[in-house]
Amino acid sequence: MNQELVDVLASISVAGAVSPGDVLRLRDAVWTEEAIAQPVVDALFDLNTRNPNLCPQWQEFLREVVEYYLLHQTPPFGFLDEKGAAWLRVKLGKTGKVASFSEMDVLVHVLENAENAPDWIKAWALAQVEETIVTGVGPTRNREEAVPNCVDEAEVELIRRLIFARSGEAELIVSTAEADLLFRIKDRTLSSANAPSWTTLFVQAVGNHLMAHSDYRPLSHADATRLHAFMEDNSPHLFGFLSRTLPGEMFGRGTIAEAFKSLFLAEEPHFGDATAVAASHALTAEEAGWLKHHITADDQTDAYEKALLTFVVEETGNLPSMLEGLRRRA
Repeated sequence: MNQELVDVLASISVAGAVSPGDVLRLRDAVWTEEAIAQPVVDALFDLNTRNPNLCPQWQEFLREVVEYYLLHQTPPFGFLDEKGAAWLRVKLGKTGKVASFSEMDVLVHVLENAENAPDWIKAWALAQVEETIVTGVGPTRNREEAVPNCVDEAEVELIRRLIFARSGEAELIVSTAEADLLFRIKDRTLSSANAPSWTTLFVQAVGNHLMAHSDYRPLSHADATRLHAFMEDNSPHLFGFLSRTLPGEMFGRGTIAEAFKSLFLAEEPHFGDATAVAASHALTAEEAGWLKHHITADDQTDAYEKALLTFVVEETGNLPSMLEGLRRRA
């Protein structure tokens, strides 16, 4: 840690607050180094924990530093590996839970920008939001006004960002575990004054799970490592290949996987993107059975389930026979 950074951190500690001017000084001190060392990130997390008075510019700065440290310093670039994910969980969840909204925002930001990440850390992040909704206590809530079993706007946005984060097992596709979580939250918050956007997210995300299909599979760590080595090869034959296949403006921009996505058709299993997602206009028996199980778990078809059934009918034109009884009940 350079002396400039030590001095800035010391002055902030005395002041007990982080101002926009402090953030500018921190930027100058941190980005003078070619690489960000772990003690530097540790010091910034400690500052974030100990200072309740943080300016808006601080949040953006902390996100940038953590993203660079975890995703852009160690090849393959863009990957959050097991070691990095475990470190991040320890930093953010020393008590087993994420303590503040700023820390939750850092976690979500990293997952949004990672090419891939261990499935468990995204599930852990979603579990943090679910527990906050159920208990009324957590990083998105005012501790003095705990309101359990209620979804607010901040939580809707966090759930949306997490389930559609690019680091998941299938980018842009809502998984079964995520759709199950949405139903659990819906059931716990039925009688509450939830954020208006919650209904929209529930219907669209569960509808996505039921009807969106993709052959996309994220690049494995081993495949990404091989691609990184390939791109780092400076031999003349490779340079000639790249000059024929990659636009000149692409060199030096984005991650390795982003560059290679432009070289493969959407249906390629590793490099498909949003264009590989196709809406299926008929629910499979498995999908219909999953939906029926959730809707018949109690004796009523609530407003969220009615909206979901309406959405499915509008998208598919009809319902499988096993769901027709549910529509009549609704």
